Amino acid sequence: MLNELQIRNFALIEELELSFYSGFSVLSGETGAGKSIIIDALSLLLGARASAEMIRTGAESTRVSGCFDHNPTSKVLLEKWGIPVEEQLVITREINASGRNKCWLNGHLATVGQLAELGRCLVDIVGQHDSQSLLDPKGHGRLLDIFGGPAHLELVSRVDELAAKWSSLRSELNRLHRDERERNRRIDLLRFQVEEISSAALQLGEDDRLELERNRLANLDRIRHSLHFALDLMAESYDERDSLLHTLSAMEAELQRAAELDPTLAPLTERFVGLSIELHDVYGEFRHYADRLPADPERLNEIESRLNLIEGLKRKYGSTVEEIQTYLQGAESELDRLENASVQADTIEEECRLFADRWRQEAGALSESRKEAAARLEQLIEAELSHLSMGSTKFKVHFTPQAADTPAVGGQEEVEFMLAPNVGEDLKSLAKIASGGELSRVMLAIKAILVETEQTPTIVFDEIDAGIGGRTAVNLGEKLLSLSQVRQVLCVTHLPVVASYGTKHYSVQKSSQQGRTVVSVSLLSPDERVEELTRMLGGSAQERVTLEHARELLKKTSSATL
Repeated sequence: MLNELQIRNFALIEELELSFYSGFSVLSGETGAGKSIIIDALSLLLGARASAEMIRTGAESTRVSGCFDHNPTSKVLLEKWGIPVEEQLVITREINASGRNKCWLNGHLATVGQLAELGRCLVDIVGQHDSQSLLDPKGHGRLLDIFGGPAHLELVSRVDELAAKWSSLRSELNRLHRDERERNRRIDLLRFQVEEISSAALQLGEDDRLELERNRLANLDRIRHSLHFALDLMAESYDERDSLLHTLSAMEAELQRAAELDPTLAPLTERFVGLSIELHDVYGEFRHYADRLPADPERLNEIESRLNLIEGLKRKYGSTVEEIQTYLQGAESELDRLENASVQADTIEEECRLFADRWRQEAGALSESRKEAAARLEQLIEAELSHLSMGSTKFKVHFTPQAADTPAVGGQEEVEFMLAPNVGEDLKSLAKIASGGELSRVMLAIKAILVETEQTPTIVFDEIDAGIGGRTAVNLGEKLLSLSQVRQVLCVTHLPVVASYGTKHYSVQKSSQQGRTVVSVSLLSPDERVEELTRMLGGSAQERVTLEHARELLKKTSSATL
């Protein structure tokens, strides 16, 4: 429930702190005194849309804070958002003149969306606008489903979930059919690309190897010339001089003879002999290399052609052979998916049929559950309306089958509340026959019935007594008092009879201070309540008859509040 409300620089309110209690509390005051401003401030705290116009003239910001008792839902939400759950829940919202919003939950920054979600489980504000919402049949089905209870709401959830899945599958199926021409064009392109890359039979590193071979073949004459020069120099004689290898052999023989005469020369001789042997080996490898040099003049053309093919593929599919092969894998995968699209469409078609069958089964069960709930709701609403001086009223829940027998969110029918306020009249839509006072009483009857189902700890009624008077006002006061036995009830009212049923009575007053209009609120004592009820009855403290009437009114209703 709501325990404390602090308002600063909001509209005509400069500074206001209010404590609220369990039971039935009423707020009264002259027209224009600012009663609805308090409700607007509470709405802002619960996630309503903010505007810089809400800020009191001359102030830079407005700030509203509220202290609430926790309920199971609020604790779950705070835990989900990672906000510590303390003994009480403190919500604060600040609006700056720049339009910036700041929200806090127990001192932790929060979003307006979180305030709105939390607000729905803390306070239910019912005003004349909410009564007018009964004129829109789109909300009637939701009210009936809430009345149906948890098991019924689970059935609603299953029906809506099946409808959503069916709709998603149907959209995918339509997309497949719609894109068939484009899909065929894509298949032709992918087939060409896969064939082009696959036929090339690329190998990793092939381009590097071919580049190396091309460079060798392009310089083959120069390589062969260099090799022959070295081989000739090592093995042939020039200018009547011996070849290099022959000279080395002669030097080797001379050094070995010298080493036999001087053993200290042996290590150097061995090193020279090793070098001579190595040079003979190198000569052999040079000769072998020269003998293996390609003699096919067409090989260079083949390599050029192959490299041109690879370069062409690189320009289309990737900068390396590895990237080209990766593109090939993706193209093959996409081609396989597209070529099997018809199979996929058949599978989706079958899934659609299965989901539609399941939806019809669940929707049929939902229809039966709604009819049972409607029969109970009709009886309870008529009983409540009878207590609110609409005893001859007939209330019915009308079902209109959906035009198409296809899965849809909400089930197989549309729901609308019908009313016949007077005997002998036909049932008609609320929008066509209900007056403002009748709408308020219907809304109150619905709230009275749903109070156990909705589990909202605090209900605020903002001037729902418009168009009501006489015995109906008495019944309205009794009904609000009855609701306060299970919920905290706050009511903004102009009717003294309704106000007399309150267990707490707040007076909202507007005055001028230092050239500024200020709204103040005070919790009335018993004597002050008599004065306020006297004012509401149209009299004054000097009019003894009206004063006694107010005392009698409080005396009469006080017995009901005990």
